[in-house]
Amino acid sequence: MTIAGRLDQFDRRILACLQEQGDIGPSELSGKVHLSASQCSRRLQRLKDEGYIENIVAVLDKSKLRLGVSSYVVVKIKDHSPAAERRVNALMSSLDEVVSCEYLAGEADYMIKVVTRDLESYASFISDKLMSSGDIESVRSSIVLKWMKRTTALPLDFC
Repeated sequence: MTIAGRLDQFDRRILACLQEQGDIGPSELSGKVHLSASQCSRRLQRLKDEGYIENIVAVLDKSKLRLGVSSYVVVKIKDHSPAAERRVNALMSSLDEVVSCEYLAGEADYMIKVVTRDLESYASFISDKLMSSGDIESVRSSIVLKWMKRTTALPLDFC
């Protein structure tokens, strides 16, 4: 078992398996981490209860959904007042094309990851949805040409 806030080797193995295959059952999990299915179930529930597992989701195939353009967009805002930041945060949360949004320290204010059907819908997203808000000073886009590595898995060596 873990000691207050620390993960043991079995906890890390369980988390690693879940990062690879979120729908794995206790029986299959027990074979991979070398614990009984009941032990795996108890540990899994504890890891959820303690907040180590935020959510279990399906990773969808963008090409099957006809989503052909992914881009990283660096956003600078005009005004850093709390009201303006709330408006920009609300905007980012409301846009389905924005699949990830981080508030940054440094030259840029936000880094967003955007997914759209094609370049035409991407251009429309930038001009009609992002820049029309009035709070955005500038955007710089980098279109993804090819995925070299794509994972949702976090490193567990530091736990």
